[in-house]
Amino acid sequence: MLLLLRRLWAEQQGAVSLYLLLILVPVFLFCALLIDFARIQVAEKEAENAVKTGVRSTLSSFSPKLQSYGLYALNQKPEESKALFLKAVEGNVSGTLASNSFQFIDQKVETEGSSLTSMYSLGNHTVFKKQILEEMKYRAPMIYSLEMADKFKKTGLSSAMGQASQFSKNAEKIEKLIEDRDDQLDNAWKNWSAIYQNAVAMHPFYQSQLAELNKLSDKIGLHTIGEVKQSLQDSKKQLADLKDDVKRINSDIRSLIQAGSQASSAIDSLYDLKDRIQDEIVDVNKKISDLEQLLNDLLEYAKLLAMLKLKSTSDLAELKDHLKDFEEALNKAKKSNDQLNTELQAIQSQNAASGSYEADKVFQAVHLISRSELDDYGSKAASVVALFSGLESQLSSVIFFDGQNYRNADQAIQPFWKQAQELQSTQSLKESQRNAKKSVATTSKQEQRKKAQAYLDQVKSALGSCSILATTDSSKQQYIALQGDPAKGSKGYYQAYMDSNNTSNLSQPVPSIDLDNADKAGASAMNLISSLTDLLTDVRDEFYVDEFAVSKFNYRTFGLEKDSSGTIKGSLEPSEPGKHQLVNQELEYLLYGANSCASNYSLAYAEMFAFRLAVNTAEALLEPKNEILNVGSPLLVFLAAVAEGAIHAQQDMSKLIQGEMVPLSQKLGSFFTMSYKDYLRVFFLLHSRDKVLLSRMQALIQLNTGLDLQQSTTYISGTASTSIRLWFLPGLMNQLGKAGLNACQVKLGRCQITKTGVMAY
Repeated sequence: MLLLLRRLWAEQQGAVSLYLLLILVPVFLFCALLIDFARIQVAEKEAENAVKTGVRSTLSSFSPKLQSYGLYALNQKPEESKALFLKAVEGNVSGTLASNSFQFIDQKVETEGSSLTSMYSLGNHTVFKKQILEEMKYRAPMIYSLEMADKFKKTGLSSAMGQASQFSKNAEKIEKLIEDRDDQLDNAWKNWSAIYQNAVAMHPFYQSQLAELNKLSDKIGLHTIGEVKQSLQDSKKQLADLKDDVKRINSDIRSLIQAGSQASSAIDSLYDLKDRIQDEIVDVNKKISDLEQLLNDLLEYAKLLAMLKLKSTSDLAELKDHLKDFEEALNKAKKSNDQLNTELQAIQSQNAASGSYEADKVFQAVHLISRSELDDYGSKAASVVALFSGLESQLSSVIFFDGQNYRNADQAIQPFWKQAQELQSTQSLKESQRNAKKSVATTSKQEQRKKAQAYLDQVKSALGSCSILATTDSSKQQYIALQGDPAKGSKGYYQAYMDSNNTSNLSQPVPSIDLDNADKAGASAMNLISSLTDLLTDVRDEFYVDEFAVSKFNYRTFGLEKDSSGTIKGSLEPSEPGKHQLVNQELEYLLYGANSCASNYSLAYAEMFAFRLAVNTAEALLEPKNEILNVGSPLLVFLAAVAEGAIHAQQDMSKLIQGEMVPLSQKLGSFFTMSYKDYLRVFFLLHSRDKVLLSRMQALIQLNTGLDLQQSTTYISGTASTSIRLWFLPGLMNQLGKAGLNACQVKLGRCQITKTGVMAY
């Protein structure tokens, strides 16, 4: 048994060695692979950190000029940025570190696979605004709270201005309805007066003509023209026959006379016959005369009746025309009057709910007219015409005008005249009262307009001027750079930034301020502050952008403002607004975008005056005079407040443009003051328009720094390739890299690793 075991052992010695070899070789290969794999992972992490460090180092070379505005961007040549990037990457890989000791990895940078890509510039509105918000998010809320909202809220001016704005809207609406109603009532009264004047002339005419017609009617009785003409013809024939008989008798007498005395008895008989015929001729002549008079009366009767029929028809048509115009005007007056009464009720209900406001008392003094009063006015005027229509109807239908017809006609003409007199008497008194009130209101409004106009003219004379004491605008070239030169068709910086952001040019910066007269100036002032209350309670991103502009750029009174001790205020802003190329006019340009100093100053001056006018008008409306309230014209109350406000607003402007502070409100808190700069801050809020403002700021920054923001990079992507030498099995590692098990690309025994880092300011 022992021998058997020894023989078996001797026979298996080579197999064991082979077995051990098969076991140990894979173990050694796995260890070598694991070591290189670990080295690759370490190199990969090191390359990633080096690339990120390179990107950060590149971004650290931001432009100092832009940084003074709180903006960060690269503004250097691409090759310079790439060189800085590669230098930073190379300085952070292990292969560049000289060492006499063992190195686990010997990583080095491969310049062939390295690149640096710049993306997103400050010329982009989104990027530019993001950096502005980052710069201002800590400063702007504090400034907003202390310098803006508190001043308006604590003084109650915000509420007062809101009430003034609402009053102006109500006053304009009510005044328009009053004027519409009164204009239509004037038109109705004009047409009624025409009806009455016709009645004045018509009444005596018809009264006398009807009496004459009645007289003629009594004379002619039931005779007709045909009958009378026939009787007249018969009488004339009878007269002719009688005359012929006389002639024949005369001939017979002459013959008998010639015959001698034997015919004396016959002659006497003929003379007797002739006398009887002569008497009959006299009767016939009288009859003919009576018939001719009767015929004349009949013709006069027919003529008079026909004339009265035609004239009554014509007069009725004229009265109806006047009545139609009267009713059209009165219906329009009713519509305006109904709207007026409804609006007054709504305003009074609103005022009762919101509390007393002194100026609103004028709405209670408005001259009111009830609907029933206007209805009665219209029905009585229509009744007058209807009464005359009855007369015309009687005359047109009559054939034989008898005594009853006369009485009916007289009963129509007399009520017509009486009704016209009564309406004229009652309505003329009402019209006199209404027109007296209207006249007082019109005269008073003209006086207030004239009072305000003197100060508005002073403001207008101050427009169009610039503080630059030169015959030509020394900023002309700067404005050409900003806005371009239309004469040459060149674009400026502003338009270039608008185009690059695919934004259309919005040429009108703010609502128009019209100072031509008190009405327009007051309306402009109220429109300006209509949305102020909401803006003061709503902090938006636009405010941060606006505050960035106010803090980084100069304005008209920059360098004139003083602190409480009388010392000129300096600017601690790194952007140094006092050294900018547009001297003391940058904020005005940002707000209005005109192409000259004078134009921008004028727009700012006009808007600031309108704002001060709104404040002072709101104050005046808190204490209106009773004699103005009692006139019953809301517009008069508003114009009186505008006139008083214009006086104080003009005085305030003289101080503001000299760098002085003026009280926000004399009556509601004079301890709160605001400067020219503060009002510009308000205007930025009122007219916030991101795209335009951002482009103008970009243009100004380029003008001041000489740097094109479209070439100022805020985001970069850096890619670098590094390599390490593989210790074991490079071919196997290459296959594993192709399979996606590592990031290695093997070339000439070295594993190349490519990493990308991105970063933005």
